[in-house]
Amino acid sequence: MNTTFNHTDISDLKKIQQIAKKTIDQSYRYFLGDDTVEQYLTSNHLDTYLKEHINHAWSLHHDHDTLGFSIVIDNVIDFMVIDVDHHRKGYGTKLLQYCEDLLFENYRVIALESFEQNAHAYKFYEANHWEKIAQYRDHKYNAVKHIFRKHYPSDT
Repeated sequence: MNTTFNHTDISDLKKIQQIAKKTIDQSYRYFLGDDTVEQYLTSNHLDTYLKEHINHAWSLHHDHDTLGFSIVIDNVIDFMVIDVDHHRKGYGTKLLQYCEDLLFENYRVIALESFEQNAHAYKFYEANHWEKIAQYRDHKYNAVKHIFRKHYPSDT
């Protein structure tokens, strides 16, 4: 299994947009609802966000296929997605570990957020030793989000 990670640039934008849209379309409906997902995917918000943050993105590749990516800003994993066709194969864990290692080079505490109703993500982060520290209502999506944090291993 040849898994690699690359810092992305504008030439990767189309591929990561495809992965994000496909995965959101197929994986977020059960907890956000069809209307919210449709509105989000037909708006320019996702494309604009990805384009604005392309220099903060890291992509995961298996052989030569891009299977997922993350966006890290300061000490936060701001967005992370694995192509829905490759869920439950260990790639999310590899990408999360890569992001953690990257962030722990400069930070002692790192963070991320997840939708409360995304039970799969919640279990995934807990299994990877992330601690839920707070929650808040995201009015944009009319959904509750959980904030998770993780300390540098020697600080726990």
